[in-house]
Amino acid sequence: MRCFVTGSLLLSLAAHLFAQSPAEGPTDKKAQKAYQEGLDQLQKQNMRLALWYFREADKQDSGKCLPCHGQMIQIGLAIRDWKVVEDGASELALQVQDPKQQAIAHHYLGLGFMNEGLDRHQDDLLARAHDEFTKALALYPDLAETLFEDGKALANLRRNDESKTQFEKFVAMTPEGEFQQRRALQFIRKPELARANLAPEFGRSTVDGQRVTLDGVTGKVVLVHFWATSCDVCLRGLPHLQEIAKKFQNQPFVILSVSIDYDEGTWRSFLKKNDVPGLQYRDGLNGPISQAFGLRVEFQRNVDKPVAGVWTSSSGLKEAIPRTFTIDGEVLQVEKISDSSLDARLQELISHVGGQQAGK
Repeated sequence: MRCFVTGSLLLSLAAHLFAQSPAEGPTDKKAQKAYQEGLDQLQKQNMRLALWYFREADKQDSGKCLPCHGQMIQIGLAIRDWKVVEDGASELALQVQDPKQQAIAHHYLGLGFMNEGLDRHQDDLLARAHDEFTKALALYPDLAETLFEDGKALANLRRNDESKTQFEKFVAMTPEGEFQQRRALQFIRKPELARANLAPEFGRSTVDGQRVTLDGVTGKVVLVHFWATSCDVCLRGLPHLQEIAKKFQNQPFVILSVSIDYDEGTWRSFLKKNDVPGLQYRDGLNGPISQAFGLRVEFQRNVDKPVAGVWTSSSGLKEAIPRTFTIDGEVLQVEKISDSSLDARLQELISHVGGQQAGK
């Protein structure tokens, strides 16, 4: 997990992209039926099946279904399948005529190349991303989101001066105080942070009404723990989580317990009967925090067991929950931590934060 897709920015771009596109879907009758089935599957969170129907609808519509390509891009971003993003954006770039829509298509194509390059550690893909962002800005210079992403691509190519220039342009175009503007200012001061795995922006109210935001936990080490009441492994690990909470109490440390439970009643009932440490938040199936951390939850049935949650990574590999991340208290970098090394890593991070605070 190297790069987080910024959901709010992408949604605003999508709105611009389809402002002049036919909202009803493809023109071919068979394609319309497949497209509607794709929308139905999307509503049910069956992303892969929805993707298949949108591809089928586009095929039946002679490859000219703009909404199909748009849906492919959005699904690709959601499931972190960058090839899907690239395919959809490439077709849109060829078909749309409006300069701004063309620019946004190139933006998405660049985003696909950049994320794939980060996942594969391939500079040639990052260079292709920069080329696509450059095309987008040539067509429509006022796309602030593209300046921000191009700055990240250049930073990862170690082209720091060019990266700073793009971030400075982005800051000048963005309202003061916004999260992305503050992050761009960080990157201007320290370009290496644009190559780091920084925590995504989040802001949610816990079950007891506390508001938890990324800014609000600055100066503390955060343990973000994804789990579910239906997950046997999660429940077996609960005593260890309780030990960690007791070990680091009264220190600059907080646990954010993120449940992926679909049923709120089941989750609340479990919390009443069991000591689950930390601030409690139910994210549900593919909720905002899961998506912000670049993870996707799906459910599968096992012959011998009840429904169990699994994470599906961008490479298509499935990993069972729980999943645990730490966020440091200084520059808010995030890392995925295995259970065996969790205690030692938390101690290291907390000691570092304590030392920083003592030195002020």
